[in-house]
Amino acid sequence: MKELFTTEILLMIIPLFILQLSLALYCIVKILKEGVNNLSVPLWIGIVLVLNMVGPIAYLLIGRNKNDYYS
Repeated sequence: MKELFTTEILLMIIPLFILQLSLALYCIVKILKEGVNNLSVPLWIGIVLVLNMVGPIAYLLIGRNKNDYYS
């Protein structure tokens, strides 16, 4: 019973971990390629890595270069 409970929890956590990791990697690549609108590049990378799901979402909403939207 205890093994089954652990397996079920892992099956629920693994997709969230993959989503978090892929979102962070996507944002870090965009930061390094396109730059940022405010703050500095190392600070945004730190925010993306430390603030798990909130950091990448904050970067996508606030930190992206506005000039790259229409290019």
